[in-house]
Amino acid sequence: MYQHPRFFARVIKVDSPSLIWIQLHHAREDLEELIDDLTSRMARRGRGLILNPDHALPDEYVAVQEGRTWQRGVIINLEGKHTVMVALRDWGRVIQRPVTDMYILEDRFRELNWQAISCGLVGARSRWSRNSRALTRLLLGKREGWMRILEFIEDYAAIITLELKRESEDETSSLKDLLISMGCALHTESSTNNT
Repeated sequence: MYQHPRFFARVIKVDSPSLIWIQLHHAREDLEELIDDLTSRMARRGRGLILNPDHALPDEYVAVQEGRTWQRGVIINLEGKHTVMVALRDWGRVIQRPVTDMYILEDRFRELNWQAISCGLVGARSRWSRNSRALTRLLLGKREGWMRILEFIEDYAAIITLELKRESEDETSSLKDLLISMGCALHTESSTNNT
């Protein structure tokens, strides 16, 4: 039987067991280097890269400042004439910004694939209560472990299995088994669910 390769990964955001954002550990250095280069580039030449508000359309790749660094993003929605929703797909977050804060993302900063993968756990059918989602965030937040990609969905999502690094001998390594044993999830043979 074929064994899918395992990757060391870090959970960066948890919405529910059906939507977890993960970064592969081996690519983290490349992302940090890209962010440093983008931040340096925008400090030197940012004013010349202001995005024309007429070009602030869905699916447009942009550079946007967040704190002291610059991030890559893609406009996902227009909120009126003066505001846009931007997905920071390296981090699994969506932010809202004025259209005047959007800058052109140069081609060389598009070469690296998005570094956050949206994932759902395989074999657990959802009925996620607020408590189930809170428990999942508590158990997974910023944790590291091994994942196997079982199936890709589109270009940037996947169905996975996830085994967390143990913090104590009593801890269960399988999040799916823990959620099922606590009554937060139901076992299913299906690998994909409506989320």
